Amino acid sequence: MNASRTARLALGDFLERTRGTGYLVSMAVMVYLGAGMLPANGSSYRTFVMSEVYRPVYGAAWVGTLSALLTGLYFMMVGHYLVKGSVERDRRTGVGAVLAATRVGRIEYLASKTLSSFAILMSMAAVSAVAALVTQQLLGEDRRVDVLATLLPFVLLTVPVALFAAASAVLFDCVPLLRGGLGNVVWFFAFGMLMMMGGLDTPGASPWRDVTGAHTVTTQVFEGLKAFDPSAATKPGDMNVGVNVNPKYRGVLLSTFPWKGLAWTAEAVGSRILWCAIAASLVGLAGVLFDRFENAPRSPLTRGVPLRWPFARPARRPEGAPAVTAATLSPARRGPAFLGVLRAELLLALHGQTWWWWGGALVLLGGQLFAPIAHVKAGWLPVAPFWPVFVWSAAGQRERRDGVASVLFSCARPVARLLPGAWLAGVCVGLAMGAPALVRFALAGDFASFGGWALGAAFASALATALGVWSGSSRFFEVLWLFLWYMGPMHAVPLFDYTGVTAARSGPLWSLYAGLTVALFVAAWAGRERQVRA
Repeated sequence: MNASRTARLALGDFLERTRGTGYLVSMAVMVYLGAGMLPANGSSYRTFVMSEVYRPVYGAAWVGTLSALLTGLYFMMVGHYLVKGSVERDRRTGVGAVLAATRVGRIEYLASKTLSSFAILMSMAAVSAVAALVTQQLLGEDRRVDVLATLLPFVLLTVPVALFAAASAVLFDCVPLLRGGLGNVVWFFAFGMLMMMGGLDTPGASPWRDVTGAHTVTTQVFEGLKAFDPSAATKPGDMNVGVNVNPKYRGVLLSTFPWKGLAWTAEAVGSRILWCAIAASLVGLAGVLFDRFENAPRSPLTRGVPLRWPFARPARRPEGAPAVTAATLSPARRGPAFLGVLRAELLLALHGQTWWWWGGALVLLGGQLFAPIAHVKAGWLPVAPFWPVFVWSAAGQRERRDGVASVLFSCARPVARLLPGAWLAGVCVGLAMGAPALVRFALAGDFASFGGWALGAAFASALATALGVWSGSSRFFEVLWLFLWYMGPMHAVPLFDYTGVTAARSGPLWSLYAGLTVALFVAAWAGRERQVRA
C-alpha cells in the first residue's frame, strides 16, 4: 500500500465531502450539541448523574471527559450514518469504475475512505472540544483553564470511537445487503448490542469490551465520589449517562464534588488501542468483501458510447403500416384522476418488497387479529410501525432516485397532482399495518386508540415525504424513525409515542402531532415546488 497515495486520496475525498451544505449543517448541529452537553445545575435535563443527586464539578477535567464521552456516543449513534455511503457514491457516479482501472489497490482505496470519514468525524469532535472550553467559562463552577486536561480525553476516548464508526461505515458499504436501508437498521441494533457489551451498568465489567470508554469513566468517577463522601457511595450501575429530559429536574440542584480527571492506566490505554486495532481489522475485512466496482455503472467518459448487440437489426416500420396521426388518437379525458395517482403510488411503494417482508407483515396482522387486545397494544402494535420503514423512506425522493423527475415534473400541476398521492399512499400503508387492531378498536369503542394510530400514520408519511423531498435520500428518515420508534412505541414514552396507543396521549400531544403533520406536509410541498422550478 502506497501511504502517500492513500493520504492524497483521503484528502481529496475529505475536501469533496466537506464542501457541501450538508457538512455545514452537521457542524452547526455539533456546535449546538457541544454547548448542550454541559447543562447548568438546575436545568430541565441532565447528561450525567449519580444516584439522582451527584455529579462532578464542571472543571477542566470533567468538562473535557464528559464532552469527549458524549461526542463518542453521538458518533456511534449518528456519526456512522453521516459518513456511510462514500464507497456507494463512487459506485453510483461512475468514479469507482475509473479508480478500478488504476493502480489503486483495494485496501489502499478503502483505507483512504476510512481516513476521510475519520477526518470528518474528528473535525466535528474539534468543534465539540472548543465548545467545552467555552462552556466551562460560561458555567463558572470552576474557571481554571487546563487545556491538556480538557483535550486529552478527546484523544483517548473519542478517537477510537470515530475510527471504529468510520471503519464500520466502509465495511457496510462493501456488503451488498448492508449498503442501503437494511444496513441502517442493522447498525441501529448493533449499536445497542455494543452498548450492552460495554457493561456500563455491570460492576466489575472489563473495559476491553467497551468501545466508548464509558465504563472506565464511570468507574473512576465513582471512585472519586467515594473518596469525597464515603456515605454517598453507590454501585457504579446507579448512574445515568446521556441526555435525559424531565421537567421535574428544573430547579433541582445536584450535589457536586471535585474530580481530578481520568487516571490512564495501562489497562485503560490498552483497551482504547484494542478498538483502534478492531477498526483496522474491519477495513481489512471490507477489503476481502469489496468487489472493486465490478458491477458499477460505466464512468461518464464511456457512458455516452452506445453498446450494440452485434446481430441486432435497425427497427423499421412494416411496409404498408399506416402512419399514426393526431386524428387517429383517442381523445384525452379530462377530470379528476386522483384515485389513479393514489393507486400508482401504492403500487410503486409496495413494488419490490421481498417475500419475507410480506410474510412478516402477515404475521403482524395475524397477531393483531387473534391476540388479546392488551397484548396487541403492548406487543404487536409497537412493532408494526417498524415494518414499513423502507416503504415510507422512499417517499419524496423516489422520482430522483429512479431518474424520472424531469418527466413527472413536466406534467401539468405536478405538485398538486402527485405529492398528495404520495403522502396518502404512505398513510394507507400505515393504516393497513394496523388494520385488524383498528377494526377491534372501533368495535370496542376505543376511538382514542383508533384516532391515535390514524394520526400516527399521517405523521409518519408526512415526515418521510418531507425528509425525502429535502434530502433526496432515504437515510435521514430511516435513522430518525428508528430512534423515534425505539423511544416512543417500544418504550411507551408519551412525548415520542406517535401512535398514541402504547401511552396515554394528552390534549397537547394530539395538537403537537397534528401540527407537526401539517407543518411537515407544507414543508414537503414547498420543497417540491422548489424542485419543479429548478
